Amino acid sequence: MTEFNERKLHFLKPIKKHTELIIVLLDTSASTFARNSLSNAKAVIKNLTEAAYLKRQSICLMTFGNERIEIILHPQRAPKNIQPLLESIAAGGGTPLRKALIQVSEFIRKQAYEFEQCKLYLFTDGRSREPIDSLPMSCDIMLVDTENSAIKLGLGKELAQCLNAQYVHL
Repeated sequence: MTEFNERKLHFLKPIKKHTELIIVLLDTSASTFARNSLSNAKAVIKNLTEAAYLKRQSICLMTFGNERIEIILHPQRAPKNIQPLLESIAAGGGTPLRKALIQVSEFIRKQAYEFEQCKLYLFTDGRSREPIDSLPMSCDIMLVDTENSAIKLGLGKELAQCLNAQYVHL
């Protein structure tokens, strides 16, 4: 008979998924300079982050503008004070909206193992020359229209319809 060596067995606990990731995608193109659109959007993002902090939710902050998409705050528990980070965000250049949405879609797919669901808050004035139709977005989207000009073009509403997103004007 073979001798059985007693060993301690360790079981790995299954990875607990966080419930929700809030992704904030902020348009920082040159058109957001008009009539304090960017600063108004930053104020709303600050309030959104404070609410997420109290609910112990995770948040991610991305910007798109000047033909770049940047992750400013990687997915993590919402910070208590996001103001210094928001103040460091500058605006300028073109609006790579389609590229940003494709990148966010891929980002959400990669985060699926850690988060049960994602919610995207898209802050934009909708001014982009790129076609937005046929973009597969696998999350709930809230489009926050930051257009604040004397003559409203209504591009945010059109974009919300294309993305099947909820719409709210800032």
